[in-house]
Amino acid sequence: MRHIVLAAGLAVSLSACASTYVGKPYDRAAAQVSTVGVADDSVPAKITAWEVANAGSNFGLIGALANASITASREAALNEALTGAGFDAESKLEARLAEILTAEGYAASVVAGPDRDKRVHLTAFPASETRPDAYLDLVVTNYGYLSAGVGQPWRPTVSASVRLVSATDATRVLMENQIVYNGMYVQRGVITLTPNPDYAFKNREDMLSDPNRLAAGLEDALNQVADTAVRLLK
Repeated sequence: MRHIVLAAGLAVSLSACASTYVGKPYDRAAAQVSTVGVADDSVPAKITAWEVANAGSNFGLIGALANASITASREAALNEALTGAGFDAESKLEARLAEILTAEGYAASVVAGPDRDKRVHLTAFPASETRPDAYLDLVVTNYGYLSAGVGQPWRPTVSASVRLVSATDATRVLMENQIVYNGMYVQRGVITLTPNPDYAFKNREDMLSDPNRLAAGLEDALNQVADTAVRLLK
């Protein structure tokens, strides 16, 4: 576990020094896309709830093990609360994407399957008699709640990668970008969204006291990511 914690710290350090991310801009006139299929399985099944600077970080392996246990307990409780509130992040995000794509002048609908083995972009899409011109493949790699440290507020966080790919050739990427809502650290070149101050929680008890507000914070964050992704296609 200590090796994992040290590796994570090194990854953050290296990421801060990494070269600027460069997305692929969209040329709507050249792409000639009028119908868009929204790829399914866009959101992980469970949320995360990560405290960046925690009390256990100063106590080596024992502290790391204690923090892992606390994190697992916190995440289990929050996921249970969201289930009880009937929150379905995936269906809400995909419906939002189809809705705002339509508002932008595209004919859009959600395309079922295939499921993702990992939180990465799809390399193939289902065959269909009414195949769209392109697929919008927005994959949320992580979402949940994030705190900067002990005593700091908990706010929604989302990390996502988005592509528009040709329906006839999945290797032909028409647009690509990365979007982070309230990320752990700034990533150069990545679209970074600031958190909505209306959804800040004091602690675990505060989050669990109102599951509907807990879900609303996540839905708001996912909506902002979806809206940002579609704006890339104007």
